[in-house]
Amino acid sequence: MTISKSLFIQSSAQGYRLLALVLVSLVLMFADNRFGYLSQVRFYASYSVTPIHYLSELPHAMSQQIADFFKSRDELLEENRQLEEELLMQQYQLQKIDHLAAENQRLNELLNASAIVDDIVVRVQLVSESPDPFRKQILINKGSIHGVYDGQPVLDADGLFGQVVSIEPYYSWVQLITDPQHSTPVQINRNGIRAVVSGTQGSLHEMVMNNMTGNADIEVGDMLVTSGLGQRFPAGYKVGVITNIIRDPGQPFARVTVAPTAQLDRSRNLLLVF
Repeated sequence: MTISKSLFIQSSAQGYRLLALVLVSLVLMFADNRFGYLSQVRFYASYSVTPIHYLSELPHAMSQQIADFFKSRDELLEENRQLEEELLMQQYQLQKIDHLAAENQRLNELLNASAIVDDIVVRVQLVSESPDPFRKQILINKGSIHGVYDGQPVLDADGLFGQVVSIEPYYSWVQLITDPQHSTPVQINRNGIRAVVSGTQGSLHEMVMNNMTGNADIEVGDMLVTSGLGQRFPAGYKVGVITNIIRDPGQPFARVTVAPTAQLDRSRNLLLVF
């Protein structure tokens, strides 16, 4: 009986305390809502638990920063790869633009050259070169079905290029003027002196003037043009420029070197003269 009474007293005391806490809480809530008495208390309480919040968020923040770092690195690598591809494409396009600009300039020069020629001309293109090192010949994309004939003159934008020596239905072989088996009747543009220039075995850019006496009126820099003799090449086409003269008193003829004006190693667009 005594034990039951004591337990009843203890439970009653706990109930009174709980009721008191509830009443105090209600009073504090009412006072804070009406007068804001606890605002400072809340401020300092929240301030005091800020480090706890910071520490609790620290692992998540660090993991997020690490993830952002690797994500940013991957994005930068991908962006760098894309930029490299774009740069490569732009460089490729610039190369094509440079090539097209140079080709356009060459075609304009060829057009200007054909404009001053009185004969009928047809544009052709170089498609191959002779594999024989002892024959200076090229292959062009016109043949017998296009009216090409043996011995037909071929020009580029700068002068006489050669003549047709072999004809196929769709292609023709052209012997260059610097071939050792080729000779061209010329005259000096300055004074009209006639001569013959022939190709050499070695250089693609060298010819020699034959049978020119040591006292002949020739000078370095003289322009040579076709004379029209032999009825193979029409008169007036540029052939070459005298680059060197060696006069040996012990020899009957001077050694005269001539450089062709035609771009024999560069021109791809040529003219067939009819």
